[in-house]
Amino acid sequence: MTPLNPFFRRSDVILREVVELVESGQKVTMTMPFSFQLASGDWWLLPYEPLVSVEGENVIITRNVAKQAGRGTIKERWSEGDIKITIEGTFVNADINKYPDTEIQKLRQVISQRRAVGVQNELLQLLNVNQIVIKDYSLPFSKGANVQNYSLSCLSDDSYNLFIEVK
Repeated sequence: MTPLNPFFRRSDVILREVVELVESGQKVTMTMPFSFQLASGDWWLLPYEPLVSVEGENVIITRNVAKQAGRGTIKERWSEGDIKITIEGTFVNADINKYPDTEIQKLRQVISQRRAVGVQNELLQLLNVNQIVIKDYSLPFSKGANVQNYSLSCLSDDSYNLFIEVK
């Protein structure tokens, strides 16, 4: 049997099992559900829990000191850089002969917004990330007429007030 999705950690999940689960109407408990805020303000809960990977960095300015007796650089200033977020998952239509077009249309609503997108996910909220910008996305080939894998590369986004009040 072919694995449903190369992103899944469990390779024993197969297409037939997922279709049977969807058709049965049985609810799947999610460990960390993921929701996007649509342009309308409504929240869209992804139907199957995606894999969320997070990378962060500290931005450090270093300076070399001429004729310094010690080694290394002076660390002058540092701040936290953007958090890089990868969201990977699969959409599956319960009808084995139908493409999951409803989910793809909603995903299109998310990726076509020209602004930060609100997100709800426990991992991201623990990192104080409530908004992201989608840098790029992929809808790779997916085996099965009713299956579509997706991958989103995102960056965290914070709201800044760039105007300074003059008194």
